Amino acid sequence: MAEDRESSIAQSQGTDTNTDAGMDTAGSAPEREMSIEETLAELEGLIEKMEDRSSSLEDTFAFYERGMKLVKECSGKIDRVEKKLMILTEDGQNDEL
Repeated sequence: MAEDRESSIAQSQGTDTNTDAGMDTAGSAPEREMSIEETLAELEGLIEKMEDRSSSLEDTFAFYERGMKLVKECSGKIDRVEKKLMILTEDGQNDEL
């Protein structure tokens, strides 16, 4: 039953439950990092699923956990972009931290 729930959640997130540390089943490199826009789009999808009354409490909690992870990732991405912009405006050049 837990495997069914994890499989359902993984499918809704576009991930594979048979992977380890972001690697696909063939053992190749992990997929590319999602853009801020892609992360926000996935968050919106998770919110819709959480608002759907037909989702179980367990699934809703899993969607919440995934959403919080995405919020943290997105916040970090935005912070990096803001730092680059601050450096750009201060120096007039593209110096990275």
